[in-house]
Amino acid sequence: MVVVKIGGSLQSTKYIKQWVDSIRINRSTSFLIIFGGGKYANKIREEQKIKKYNDYEAHKLAIDAMRRLAFDNLKNLKDFEVINSLEDIKKNNKKRKLMIWMPSVEEINEFNIPLNWSATSDTIALSVSKKINSPLLIIKSFDFGKIKYVTSFFLKKNILDDYFSSNYLNNSQYISLASKDKHYMLKKICKKFIY
Repeated sequence: MVVVKIGGSLQSTKYIKQWVDSIRINRSTSFLIIFGGGKYANKIREEQKIKKYNDYEAHKLAIDAMRRLAFDNLKNLKDFEVINSLEDIKKNNKKRKLMIWMPSVEEINEFNIPLNWSATSDTIALSVSKKINSPLLIIKSFDFGKIKYVTSFFLKKNILDDYFSSNYLNNSQYISLASKDKHYMLKKICKKFIY
């Protein structure tokens, strides 16, 4: 299985559909899609400054933002199984199964990560990949050029959240980054992963 985290910055673009189509066409294993929070999460960041609610309240709302973006895309993911708990993956982890994860506050609170903005959907996706022992592909709007693996270059550019950048080396999962328009490279990227 490969965990594919689709960055919220791809919200309302053609790239989400292109990545989903590539998953359908090129899959040689199961895939689990995780969405970022997109504009919904950005709105929460701004509202927190005005309304002054605490980081944990913002954390809960940010998880809801991830769910909202996933729901927005369900109409294009009718052949994907909706997974409401990582336990459900064990029941659905068959070869070439397509899944989309609907995160919950309760489950994410058990991931042993900060419950604030230092750990965003990037870290959540890394935690999921660790829990189900699967490689992780993170799709971002940033143009990575020909380089697609996590390096100190990406950490310096603040492409990933603070907690991810500080802790990804503690994970045994293979991690790859891809630019929004590199959907045609999915098969090649997945060949680098060891299942």
